[in-house]
Amino acid sequence: MPIIKCSGSFPDSFTTRRGLLTLFGALALVGCQGETTSVRFKVIAPATVDGRPAESSSVMEVSYSKVTHSLIGNGGITRLYGEALIFDLGGRGTVYILPIRRPPSGSIIYNIYEFSVLRTFGVKNSVGSLTSADFDTLRMAKGRRPYNVDNSQLPTIIAFADEENPKTVYEIDPAKLGTRFPGVVFKRFDIEITDEPLTTKLRTQLPWLNSSKRLFQSDPPGHLRPIGERPISFVLTKDDFFGNGSR
Repeated sequence: MPIIKCSGSFPDSFTTRRGLLTLFGALALVGCQGETTSVRFKVIAPATVDGRPAESSSVMEVSYSKVTHSLIGNGGITRLYGEALIFDLGGRGTVYILPIRRPPSGSIIYNIYEFSVLRTFGVKNSVGSLTSADFDTLRMAKGRRPYNVDNSQLPTIIAFADEENPKTVYEIDPAKLGTRFPGVVFKRFDIEITDEPLTTKLRTQLPWLNSSKRLFQSDPPGHLRPIGERPISFVLTKDDFFGNGSR
């Protein structure tokens, strides 16, 4: 068998789905990193508060790299930098838009923006199938565009009954934001290409994220439920507030 020598280096986390970390780590170790590019972008959340326009944003960055000559063929790896978007609703409260998605089944949590940036800027291939033309499209991306994915791919929105106590976290349906926060109407998500620095506000806003202790709820020993049946306060970890490159 010929020996394939590879140049370049790999990030220490390779997957956009937490459950596949080991698999993609092995993929990278035996493959070669090919074409790569990074996209710096804002996640923007427009809304109205008592009929007045309001919006908030968070600057993030995602890198895309092609993997070649691996044991399971060619593929791709990503790495996301940044943190959850903090949206102060004009004195009504604060919501947090996480860089992850927990679907209605609740059975798995996965990263969201790596896929969403591709679709928003017209790339139809998956991370593992990016072409040279796709990399060119990402490098030339500019402007602000509506978040071009369906509702099944929207990021998870949370809030806290008491922000000093992470166990009081609860999830919010974007369409029902006004139920929890009267007078607030969520509009949509936008993605905008930017060269602004990454946002670093979250650990100041929620200082318990700096703690090494377990923060969220858990079932007692011997009474574990399937993950799909657990409320979000039993599922979240500190990692879910950050891209996998900023944890």
